[in-house]
Amino acid sequence: MKILHVGKFFYPYHGGMENFLTDLVLQQTASGLNASVIAHNHHGLELTGHETVKDVSVTRTLSLGQLVYAPLAPTFGYHLAKAISGVQPEIIHLHLPNLSAFWILLINTRAPVVMQWQSDVVPSKVDKRLSLFYPAYRILERKLLERAQAVIVSSENYLHGSECLQAFRGKTAVIPLGLNPDRIYCPDTEEIRRVKRKFGHFLILSAGRFTYYKGFQYLIRAAADVPEASFVIVGDGPLRNTMIDKIVQAGLDNRFFLPGSLSDKELHSLMAACDLFCLPSIERTESFGIVLLEAMTFGKPLITTDIEGSGVNWVNVAGETGLVVRSADAAALAEGIKALLNNPAVRLEMGHRARQRFNGLFRIQTVSEKIMSLYSTLQTPLSGAA
Repeated sequence: MKILHVGKFFYPYHGGMENFLTDLVLQQTASGLNASVIAHNHHGLELTGHETVKDVSVTRTLSLGQLVYAPLAPTFGYHLAKAISGVQPEIIHLHLPNLSAFWILLINTRAPVVMQWQSDVVPSKVDKRLSLFYPAYRILERKLLERAQAVIVSSENYLHGSECLQAFRGKTAVIPLGLNPDRIYCPDTEEIRRVKRKFGHFLILSAGRFTYYKGFQYLIRAAADVPEASFVIVGDGPLRNTMIDKIVQAGLDNRFFLPGSLSDKELHSLMAACDLFCLPSIERTESFGIVLLEAMTFGKPLITTDIEGSGVNWVNVAGETGLVVRSADAAALAEGIKALLNNPAVRLEMGHRARQRFNGLFRIQTVSEKIMSLYSTLQTPLSGAA
């Protein structure tokens, strides 16, 4: 079976969507499918190019920058049509949100379209630009939902909370995101001790892009009430310097660290060394939190926030794999952290259950098999592509 994936970016770019897409495509390839990818170039104004990445054919199109978190790629439609004509895919798998995915509406192909619904485009209380652009986006979004044969959403929680998906529940399949634990670097005991010595005895870790919905400012405020702990947030983004200023102003720069983007090896060393992992997001743009899965592979207890309509708190089961506290509430975050700090036996048990939950639900092989089963119900003869 030939699958063409249409993504926002692709490996070696790192992000939740991209990590899942990479793991899925590699698993499909290992399972005997012919999977290829078209995505945007993440290296600025580099021209469209083709390459093989880990045995996967990848086309990266020219991007002229971003508009409200979306790559501007005026030639994407041309290259998508060319890829469809060349690959003759039996399934076109779109990963959204992604403005360039809308080009499929103008391309003549009988290949079934599957939409990987990573998240709604949520009109934000924080970033007002999304509210301005969303009405136009929603028109195309609905047409694409009508065009698709199937829509994959990562949790029942998110499906129930998604207003735009309600009219299309009949074509919706709930399949969680997943990752390949074999790509996770596992440091030895001495490396873990070194990280502990560098960052502090009790370590709280978070990771993600420094953007409006991550809520990192609340974790910084919470840190002031937990003097026994050190904090690290891994990642980069437009708000990182703002968060650094907040840390300095609060006098926390001796135990609150923002090292920027790190290699997988460095991030996974921190995950192995940390005592708990916290994702303090404040809006349901945080639809799943795939970075939580990485922490779960290390058996770490989780702290997340009660974002209505998000799948985050389906991934993290309150009282079982971690704690769920009030969103946008620094005091609640501090209380949750202290509760786990003072109860090592509870931390250990929650971490153990987190690893069990990962192994039962979120391994990429299990997820890929479910997606492939969905594909098999959608196959149709091709008549060519334009």
